[in-house]
Amino acid sequence: MKQLIILILSLLLLNFCAKDENEDSGDPDQPLVFSSLEAERDTIESGESTKISAVASGYKIGYYWAATAGDILGSDSVVVYAASPCHIGKNKIICTVRDGKNASKSKEIFIVVK
Repeated sequence: MKQLIILILSLLLLNFCAKDENEDSGDPDQPLVFSSLEAERDTIESGESTKISAVASGYKIGYYWAATAGDILGSDSVVVYAASPCHIGKNKIICTVRDGKNASKSKEIFIVVK
C-alpha cells in the first residue's frame, strides 16, 4: 500500500512539473525565419535513408513535410527520408514551416536515389 501511494504521488508530481502543451511559447511579434533545409546525404541507394534537418525560428512554429516519392519518417525539425525501391531518380522533399500567426515558408531539396 505504501508503494502504491508513493507511485501515485510521484505521478502527480511529474504531471504538475510537465510543460503544458498549450503554454505560450515565445513572442508573438517574432517573425518567421526559415534559415536552411539540408540533407545528411544528397545521393543514396535504393532502400537507404538519410536524415534531413530544417532550421527555422518564430512564434509557435510547426514543420510539415512532403516527398514526391519515398517516405518521410518523423514530423519535427529533423526527419528521415527513406527511399522507395521503386522510385529511382531525383526525388523532391518539401518542408513547410508555419507559425502561430498562420505565416508559412517552404523550402525544397532533392535526393538522388540510385
